[in-house]
Amino acid sequence: MAVQESTMAVFRGEALRKARSPWADAWRQLLRNRLAVGALAFILLLTIVAIAAPLIAPYGYDETHFKDNYARPGNQYLLGADYLGRDLLSRTIYGARVSLSVAFVAATVSLVLGIAYGTVSGYLGGWVDNLMMRIVDFLYGLPVLIIIILMQVYFKAVSRRQGLTGIMAALVRIDTAMGGLFFVFIALGLVNWIGMARIARGQVLSYREREFIEAARAVGVGSLGIIFRHLLPNILGPCIVAETLAIPGYIMTEAFLSYIGLGANPPTPSWGIMINEGFQGIRSYPHVILVPAAALTLTVLAFNFLGDGLRDAFDPRLRQ
Repeated sequence: MAVQESTMAVFRGEALRKARSPWADAWRQLLRNRLAVGALAFILLLTIVAIAAPLIAPYGYDETHFKDNYARPGNQYLLGADYLGRDLLSRTIYGARVSLSVAFVAATVSLVLGIAYGTVSGYLGGWVDNLMMRIVDFLYGLPVLIIIILMQVYFKAVSRRQGLTGIMAALVRIDTAMGGLFFVFIALGLVNWIGMARIARGQVLSYREREFIEAARAVGVGSLGIIFRHLLPNILGPCIVAETLAIPGYIMTEAFLSYIGLGANPPTPSWGIMINEGFQGIRSYPHVILVPAAALTLTVLAFNFLGDGLRDAFDPRLRQ
């Protein structure tokens, strides 16, 4: 009797696992990873703080108090002030907007372009796949960071020209309204989809000849139906995991560009700009550089931990 009840319990467990979708299994696995859940909570909290920056920040990000330059952390300035007497806490909160905007926009552009390109290449196969992947191989051989820097130098030079008309004038106005971030989005989006295209193509090639794809073809499902109903739901998980792991690279690239003066336009607060403005006084006023550096480090670590958690959650070998 005990053996029969144990056998029935095993069957019920198997039936429950089959009833859950792979996404539900991945979510349950992710919730078991405390480090990943903590990282996700930190990212969500940081996103809320960035959105509500005007309500939370005690001062404006460009509000100066020259008599309080390099003020130490205390009651008036919780984390201190910079060389112009600007509140570091307020600038760090507004700086989160820049880093998170770059992270989410660059990741979305890379994910959409990469999946679209890689899916078409892998599904069509033949000479089309060969041609499309040779283009990817050529782009992959280019030094990405140098290309981004050259693009930013060009965009910055164009934005300083007088008498611009047409599309370029509209783009410059958009970039100015966004504090110099629009051209950063363009530069990152144009070069960071290549790796995602390779991942998507490899996933499509592994699923293209599976039985359920052949069955869909046999019942008359068209190419678009196969791609959107059968291929994309299966390849989306690994692609999201890969893109999450790439987000820290986007954040660090934006911080580096801002550090060398090719990112956000001052006085728009970016953690890279804040580090550049504070490194010269690091011995006498270490708080000026430690505050944005700590925010940058914690954010990058949070996305790394979340990416590792998602990778483990989507690994079928761990769903036991």
